[in-house]
Amino acid sequence: MSSTMAPPSLSHRRSVAEGDRIFTLWARATAAAAFFLLFAGGMVTSTGSGLAVPDWPLSFGGMNPPMIGGIFFEHGHRLIAGAVALMSLGCVLLSRRNAVPSAARSAANLAAGGILIQASLGGLTVLLKLPPSVSISHACLGQAVFCVLFASAVLSVPGSTFGPGYSRVFRFSVLGFSAAFLQLALGALVRHTGQGLNWHILWASSVVVLWALAAYTAWRSHAAVLRVPSRILALAVPLQIALGLFALRVRLDSTLILGFREAAVWRTLHLSGGALTLAAFLLLALKSRRTAEAS
Repeated sequence: MSSTMAPPSLSHRRSVAEGDRIFTLWARATAAAAFFLLFAGGMVTSTGSGLAVPDWPLSFGGMNPPMIGGIFFEHGHRLIAGAVALMSLGCVLLSRRNAVPSAARSAANLAAGGILIQASLGGLTVLLKLPPSVSISHACLGQAVFCVLFASAVLSVPGSTFGPGYSRVFRFSVLGFSAAFLQLALGALVRHTGQGLNWHILWASSVVVLWALAAYTAWRSHAAVLRVPSRILALAVPLQIALGLFALRVRLDSTLILGFREAAVWRTLHLSGGALTLAAFLLLALKSRRTAEAS
């Protein structure tokens, strides 16, 4: 019996090692759509359109309200969220294919569950008239769901055999990811309450320190598998700092003349830069867990 069962097991391992290109492409597209959803959600807050549509899950009792003013941002955000939810369901279904690694499958399932909770929080923000605690939770969970979808795409790539890897790079990357996530939470506090700006600015220094340590240790390792992720991280954090400084200027400098929507776009780009920073730390953390043989 063991001889008859061995070939399927060997075939399954070979299949997983080769990966599933269809799932990988779909997971990447879903993560990209989730990133765009973060931008769309940020524009809702930046333009003050959170209650432009006062009912939920429908919009003025239907699915096709006039796309004018704040309704464009709020209802558009809902439409994009629905598309991302359907795409995440597609990830779950495609993850059942034999060649999809178990880690990628677990991440896809976790993301789908997170999206259901995220949709509920989004509804509560409208029905409860934008309570800060719910709005901040909604913002933070959106970032977390994006990261899990991104991880699912990374983990599905063939050859991603994970093990001890480069432990120092991994530790600094995880710490940097955690610090960046807290920084985003502080940013959400500022956006939804107008409080905590000083803490948000001060905490950025910890992200910068951990960014420098993670990028430097990755560079010192001379590992080919870490070359691209470390370069992405090296660019992501300075870009985010620049966006943050300009967003701060938009917020505080009364002499800066920008149109309403233009100012909203710049503030939202800072939020999107935070998502890119999270993804950069996460990518380096995941790649640094690859075994020496896989690198």
